[in-house]
Amino acid sequence: MPLSSTQIGAIGENLLVNAVMKASDGRLSPFQPLADNDGLDVLFFDKVTGNSVAIQLKCRTVSIRKRNSEERGNVVHFQVWQATFNEARCAYLVAALFNEELTHFVATWFIPMALLPEVGKDISGKWVIRPSKAEGSSDRYTPYRCLTAAELAKRIIAVCESNQAAAFSSPMANHLV
Repeated sequence: MPLSSTQIGAIGENLLVNAVMKASDGRLSPFQPLADNDGLDVLFFDKVTGNSVAIQLKCRTVSIRKRNSEERGNVVHFQVWQATFNEARCAYLVAALFNEELTHFVATWFIPMALLPEVGKDISGKWVIRPSKAEGSSDRYTPYRCLTAAELAKRIIAVCESNQAAAFSSPMANHLV
């Protein structure tokens, strides 16, 4: 009996959080909600800045298939329900393509959720993205693609560091002790 999409998602989430934690040398600590009813799957807490990044994670093991079950090239299909989408919330989508054995990921895309209406397609109440997994591709998702866990960890850390800088440049920073 094959794994269900829910099981693949759970395995993928665990593989990804472990890979990011390892790639950051323990700087990023993952936290997962007990109940996932608003679309956030994991928070990465940065031990250096004290900031965190909220992430909705989508995992796949194959690219889009033809009707006869053959892979249809390098395009990977991910979708986010618009009901869980909140443009005002500072969160990110990590779309992850894992190998079929679920031992490592081939590529991830780290996309600010606020940009989904720009980079995705509105299809039946979902934001749909279809990035290419090909290393040499130059589609609209290329700026968001990470080919290694280290690259993904660096991007998450960069968001935490930019949030730190923003906090200290705000008018309230003068009132902090």
